[in-house]
Amino acid sequence: MKGGALKTPHFLVRLLAALILGAAWPLAFAPFALWPLAIALLFGLFWLASAEERPRRAAALGAVFGFAAFAAGTNWIAITLHNFANMDWALAEGAVALLAACCAVYPALALWLTTRFFVGNARLLALPVLWILGEWARARLFTGFPMLATGYTQTHAFLGGLASWLGQYGVGLATAGVAVILVYMLRRRQSRPVLMGGVAALLMIYGVAMAAASVSFTHPAGKLLRVSLLQGNVAITEKWNAGKISDILHHYVDLILQTPPNTQLIVLPETAFPVFQTEIPGLIAQLQRWSAMHHKILLIGVPEDAGHKYYNAAMEIDGTAPLRWYRKEHLVPFGEYIPMPSLLTSLVHHFLPGLGSFSSGHGPYVLPVDGQKAGITICYEESFSRDVRKGVEEGATFLLNISDYAWYGHSIAAAQSLQMAAMQSLQEQKPDIRATNTGITALISPRGQVRAQLPQFVVGTLNEAIQPMAGETPYGRWGSLPYLLLSLILLLMAVLLSRQRSSSRQQEWRGSRYCRG
Repeated sequence: MKGGALKTPHFLVRLLAALILGAAWPLAFAPFALWPLAIALLFGLFWLASAEERPRRAAALGAVFGFAAFAAGTNWIAITLHNFANMDWALAEGAVALLAACCAVYPALALWLTTRFFVGNARLLALPVLWILGEWARARLFTGFPMLATGYTQTHAFLGGLASWLGQYGVGLATAGVAVILVYMLRRRQSRPVLMGGVAALLMIYGVAMAAASVSFTHPAGKLLRVSLLQGNVAITEKWNAGKISDILHHYVDLILQTPPNTQLIVLPETAFPVFQTEIPGLIAQLQRWSAMHHKILLIGVPEDAGHKYYNAAMEIDGTAPLRWYRKEHLVPFGEYIPMPSLLTSLVHHFLPGLGSFSSGHGPYVLPVDGQKAGITICYEESFSRDVRKGVEEGATFLLNISDYAWYGHSIAAAQSLQMAAMQSLQEQKPDIRATNTGITALISPRGQVRAQLPQFVVGTLNEAIQPMAGETPYGRWGSLPYLLLSLILLLMAVLLSRQRSSSRQQEWRGSRYCRG
């Protein structure tokens, strides 16, 4: 793309620059939360890519950026593979590199499509749209992997105000759009109208986002709900040790008995009871009697034996009423189930014997809690907006997640997850409570602010009160449809602009040929 006097560096230099930009990408996310950096890094990548006229080279820039971003930002996966799958570090890092290479396909494809089918200003218009559409596709194809999506960087920034309207992908589109406007302003920096127009566009985007943030779509429903979130801090090496099960059960029972008298809901983490419910009928009966006597509801993470199927589940104890269950639907590949089992089961069981045997649940996605409805997710289901929306569509007045991030040690995984959970609250304008084994156990407001949390890797109970909220945001009602429609409109505009540019070029060529003749 021409215009502007900046010299385009050699392609190998641009590849190196893309690698460095990608490696810095995780710094824009929690726990670092350098949200302006997301705009700066996209600005750098888009400036490199928009000047490239060869689609393959543009794709290479996207692939290098994506590989570096995911290799650095999801390296916590290697901790699990090394510590619990008995892989040496070289093999574990190789597996992370393979995942990063797969994820890098999406930014590579976005930049290839942009360069291949759009020219001139149309390329800049299409670039942020295709970039975020790539992220949207990445969260859906092959069970989905939504980590490090652009919109999450703005959870607690101005552009996050668009979340309740367009979801995090709409927030990501605005973020990428800001980066593209800055690229356009740099390339046409000698044009005062362009600079003034760019400033006006930036002010409009941020003004709309701030105005959008001021609109409340939900309203208080009923009285405050007092909750106690238990963080047991049980080491994974002990949790699945048969000789430690009795100690773990007693540990959590003690925490339950120590909760304040006015607590209405007590939440235990994912697989807090590391045995099937069929193995502890006596303990469950005792907890039912205690629940009825003290008028407290218990929500316990426990694997469910349902005959010929096994579920990663949450069990609700409400006095002597029949047990209620939420069964995790969105399972972790290779951890909770094995894709292509006829080919891969023996390989997976070589590293992780017994894993991959859970079945996928199919609702309900809410459980009744003292006149309210909890929209429940387990573990990384909370990272998928479409999974959270299932509970909201069934009338959830607050969100609830149980997790266990002990698998990832002292890494950034838990902080990334908390940031994504905050975005879910922001999108739905519902409070979110999270009980985790080793942290981060937290309470998040309907505006996505973390109101209270426990330190990681300590035994503790978070005693707080939440205000359940009724109603639906536009995102809660329509999901990604408004964002997708906006993306389609922008792409159509880019196509028309690109065709107009191509037509003008053809007319100029014909005119010059006629003059020469």
